[in-house]
Amino acid sequence: MPNDFDPEQLGALTRRIERLEDRARIQDLIAAYAIAVDDRDLETVVSMFTEDAEFVRAGSASRGRDAIRSFYSEAMNRYALTLHQPLSDQISLDGDRARGILTGRAELALDGTLVLASYRYADEYVRSEEGWLFARRDLRFLYAVPIDDMNDGVCATERIRWPGTPPRIGDFL
Repeated sequence: MPNDFDPEQLGALTRRIERLEDRARIQDLIAAYAIAVDDRDLETVVSMFTEDAEFVRAGSASRGRDAIRSFYSEAMNRYALTLHQPLSDQISLDGDRARGILTGRAELALDGTLVLASYRYADEYVRSEEGWLFARRDLRFLYAVPIDDMNDGVCATERIRWPGTPPRIGDFL
């Protein structure tokens, strides 16, 4: 009986499976992040970032876990409730590093106003001893509009309308 075992094919198959597992672990990180933010689990959120990670929102960067902890602590205290819904992701793996684009929607209770938002993260991930972590997250919004203003807000160019701030152009057109 001939031996059909081909070590090269087995190695290629093993690498493909490892890439699929890495992608699944990154998707798990993304989902766990949304749940931890909504649960206001500050320490879990912070633990999902590398020690020297960067989180960028509205052009302002928080660098390192202490700065990220401070940012999230303040944000979690501002919102009465949040519900983040990751929708789609594109992940590009390169060994122990990866990049991704994640889209999603959120319901945010802020200052007595329900705000609906569509967001996009540009992510960088790193494999560590703890598993895959965020090395960088850059958060941008297509829109963020009080629910009562959805029609006028989403159909306008100035689609970022956080309560108490002047409207501004969306990060994506």
